[in-house]
Amino acid sequence: MPRRARPGPALILALACLPVFIGALDLTVISAVLPAVIADLRVPLQSGLNDAAWAVSGYLLAYALSMTFMGRVSDIWGRRRVYLICLAVFAAGSWLVAASGGLPAQAVERLVRLFAGGRPDQSLMALYALIAGRVVQAFGAGALVPITMALVGDLYPAQRRALGLGVVGAVDTAGWVLGHLYGGILVQFVPWTYLFWINLPIAVLSFGLIGWALQDHAVPASWNQFDGRRPSFNLRAFLDRSLAAAGSANLLVGFCLMVGLVSVPLFINLAGAESGEQGALASGVMLSAFTIPMALAAVPGGWLASRYGDRLTTAVGVLVALGGFALMTRWHPEYARQAAQLVAGLGEPGGLPRDVLEGAGAMAGGLCFAGIGLGLTIAPIGSTVINGVGDSERGMASALVIVLRLIGMSLSVSTLTRYGLRRSTELGQELLAGVGLTELDRIAEAGIEVATQVTVEMAGIAVAVCAIALIPSLLMRPKSLTAAPEQMASGPG
Repeated sequence: MPRRARPGPALILALACLPVFIGALDLTVISAVLPAVIADLRVPLQSGLNDAAWAVSGYLLAYALSMTFMGRVSDIWGRRRVYLICLAVFAAGSWLVAASGGLPAQAVERLVRLFAGGRPDQSLMALYALIAGRVVQAFGAGALVPITMALVGDLYPAQRRALGLGVVGAVDTAGWVLGHLYGGILVQFVPWTYLFWINLPIAVLSFGLIGWALQDHAVPASWNQFDGRRPSFNLRAFLDRSLAAAGSANLLVGFCLMVGLVSVPLFINLAGAESGEQGALASGVMLSAFTIPMALAAVPGGWLASRYGDRLTTAVGVLVALGGFALMTRWHPEYARQAAQLVAGLGEPGGLPRDVLEGAGAMAGGLCFAGIGLGLTIAPIGSTVINGVGDSERGMASALVIVLRLIGMSLSVSTLTRYGLRRSTELGQELLAGVGLTELDRIAEAGIEVATQVTVEMAGIAVAVCAIALIPSLLMRPKSLTAAPEQMASGPG
């Protein structure tokens, strides 16, 4: 009999990354189309807006929750089996969202009448069906990221894993970065439901191709021997100094990531934009100077880690990010106004004034360096963590990488919110001491100064956090050329 063709690692990785990209895209696509969803479903503005927000936050919560434990499940039940199950769950959730105004809404209505009685609002039933579909979507999509990262560990030798992990990081980051743009453009031409209907043929095609590509992928011997005494996160893995250092660095990287995402909209909307619409557009354009370079830098970060080692690449990335945030500490109030003028003047005859281009360029330059630096760390940190555990715990390690970054991001949001509110109050009181309520120009000027100073101080915090992140970065092993012994990571935590 002729020998059956076996797909190579690069093809398997490419096939696995497509659903990862679609799932990450759906993480943020709803933000751009939510107004169209509310209008189409005729959601009452007074009672339904708070519920509609769960279409965004529900996906995010379920996405993060699924990441935390499904990587470990794939260690036990096998990558192929768990990947295909999660892909099917994502497809089912996409159908629920796309068809939410029909059968799913009717099913929700029956449940509400059964348990609560009365005559529920039809539009709210459709909204609740859509939210349920978003949660189901996210449970499937979130799991695909750590499983795909673990697949890189299965398919490639230790010295080649960093590049593959860089590809996964770039695809995942590019998805949630481009989701707003993708949704905003397509909803101008097609109904919003098409953004979710299109997931179904992609999922079916991916299901067949990935099922074929992974048919020879080994099923772990432990798949039918699940032991509740073996934790989802093996704490003994942290006895490896390099793994503990990489996890610490990733937590700090997540903290700095949110500094960029939070500070730019704050600065532009409070210090430069003339309207909410202009502020949203200018913030999106300027944030692209941060997020797109971060996604693009993940792949060269993997190449550099494969060639020069995880420690050096991570340290260089942190230093580049530190330099970018240091440039952000030099922002002044005119930059926000010039960034807003940049988007307002695009396409206008005669071009833009030089000072507008220089100010917006100065903002974009700092953001670009910060994004590149953070992007360079994605692959080497992932490589160090995955290479720090045995073969049977790669899914757990992959989830650990992501969870630590999410923890850093959450800490950053809570810390920056409290800090920003406190500093705004303090600075406002100082600048407005003795100023009368009729001095509107001085009040407006003080507001701009406060927004600028708070933004600069947030960037300074990021500089300090990057400096701290250099310590664990330099404690990582020089090169992750061999995986840790199986026995080191397989014991109970």
